[in-house]
Amino acid sequence: MKYHVSRIFFAVSLGFVCLGVWSCTGKAKSAAGGHPGDNEQTVKDAVAGPYTEISMLCQGQRVPILMYHDVVKEDKDVYFDVTKQEFQDQMEWIAKEQITPISLDKLYRHLTTGEAVPDRSIVITFDDNYQGFHDYALPILESFKFPSAMFVHTKYVGDKHGKHPKMDWATLKELVKDPLVTIGSHTVTHPADITQIGPDEQTRELKDSKATLEKELGKSMDYLAYPDGKNDKVVQAKATECGYKMAFSMDNEPAEESPSIMCVGRYIQSRIEKAWEDREVALRGGALGIFRSKITDAPVVFVDGTFHGTKLALVEGGIPESMMSSTREGVLDFIHRSPGTVAGINGGFFAMAAIASTDNQMVGPCKTHDFGTFYPDKFPQIWDKLRNRPLVVWGPKEFAIVAFEPETENTDDAFKNFMPDYTDTFLAGVWLVHNGIPQTKEDMNLFGSKDIQDPRRRAFIGMDQDGHIVLGASTESATSKMVAEAAAAAGVREAVLLDSGFSTSLVYGEDVKASGHSTNLIPSRPVPHAILLRGTLDPRTSAQAVSTFTPKPDEPEPKAKHRRRRHKEPNDETPEDQSAIANPDTGTSSDDSKGNPPDPSDDHRSKA
Repeated sequence: MKYHVSRIFFAVSLGFVCLGVWSCTGKAKSAAGGHPGDNEQTVKDAVAGPYTEISMLCQGQRVPILMYHDVVKEDKDVYFDVTKQEFQDQMEWIAKEQITPISLDKLYRHLTTGEAVPDRSIVITFDDNYQGFHDYALPILESFKFPSAMFVHTKYVGDKHGKHPKMDWATLKELVKDPLVTIGSHTVTHPADITQIGPDEQTRELKDSKATLEKELGKSMDYLAYPDGKNDKVVQAKATECGYKMAFSMDNEPAEESPSIMCVGRYIQSRIEKAWEDREVALRGGALGIFRSKITDAPVVFVDGTFHGTKLALVEGGIPESMMSSTREGVLDFIHRSPGTVAGINGGFFAMAAIASTDNQMVGPCKTHDFGTFYPDKFPQIWDKLRNRPLVVWGPKEFAIVAFEPETENTDDAFKNFMPDYTDTFLAGVWLVHNGIPQTKEDMNLFGSKDIQDPRRRAFIGMDQDGHIVLGASTESATSKMVAEAAAAAGVREAVLLDSGFSTSLVYGEDVKASGHSTNLIPSRPVPHAILLRGTLDPRTSAQAVSTFTPKPDEPEPKAKHRRRRHKEPNDETPEDQSAIANPDTGTSSDDSKGNPPDPSDDHRSKA
């Protein structure tokens, strides 16, 4: 059993520290599917009406989708088919690994509303209406009670020619009655590339297939698989206009990481192990669950001390608000122009690293209390570098951390669906502590930048067990692993990395308690973004208070992508110059970061 400090109270006159205690038995489940504590708000409370895109509410889980074609008795002639025995072996593997196949209806509700699905979920789909599904796959699926989906191209229904005959309408009418089988559309003629045919022909392929299936089978056809996975935004829009709710590509990515509900990724069956590995990596390094908790206001206290061998300065309590500068400022300057705030720290990552720069463009989406305007990230070239990094969101009463998916978490509507009254958001560097457990170096490195383990002054924001906001910084050079271990030892429940190095600046009252430079007399680099605490300084805490907390003894380590950008005043024009973006691999706004972003990797694949 591990015990963590929930809040450090100073009784200066008595010379001791009172410690609250909280127990932890494992990693937290997401708010979508776990058991929230007293301070957490459930996803149900946060849903703000119908939402038809992939929602931030689903980002605590990862569900891979498998794509099959024909199932043959033996001697397959193409790699994307499987033999009956191969299919049997794969279904046995799924059962042995305690993986739970779910239906398309459940997947859709999960993606758009955050409805929880079993922790180890997967989806099984088939393309092209092959008779082998009925003859060989279906009996195996039924023996395991596994749901599946079949996508039908209507022109070829009943075509019995060749080695790969298609099911007829009579068979499909029996299948549609089976509660374990979902029928969807695969267009009319299966065009080689639907993006390359005329707009009227595109509409006919999508609309006529849906209408024919609904007429013959007497059931709404809500789901579509693009032939060979090929699609673009024009085709996606047409599919939506034709009445489809969800559509599938052949891009290799978990469902939650897909770019749109009309372009949900799938893995060809031969990559079943790769699909599951991608899921595991995402859950280890980025999608650790959706953390959301009520903010508990309290007088703002300061403590410094050595925790797990690393010197930290911590400020805790108050109500958080973020601020944006039209240029760059010191954290104390932000506090001076925001009456009622009493402490603060440098904020998220920004594009131009040079100390002399006045550019204020941020990395990732951003909204601040003072500007009140949502600024999306406008540089998709480096989104793969940012994927699955922690996005920090809060409103008047609650604080949340969720994995960032750039394509679907880059609009004001997406955030309002997640937290209707949100006021602040920004992208952090990496998740340091989750559920009181420090992340391992290996897990942080999965999605963190290349330099997060370089020794330097490091800053973070988080929350303790009682819902108090915690701002923290190392007062000596430290790796992210060292800071994570120290923060957990100090009783921080959740923590994410802020911009660090020369930017590090933690202020309590009028005093700089942690600086990015060698001494407090040398100011940290001015920054465009800061996080402040509104409230009152705890009268029991002097500006020079020193913790008498004794760090926990060392314990075994538990098992368990970033770049930069610009926001001016709301009426200012935001330049599109890509040269303004620093190296996306840089974990802090280092002084010599330069260069243009690389093109994003192309994971698209076609059948053959």
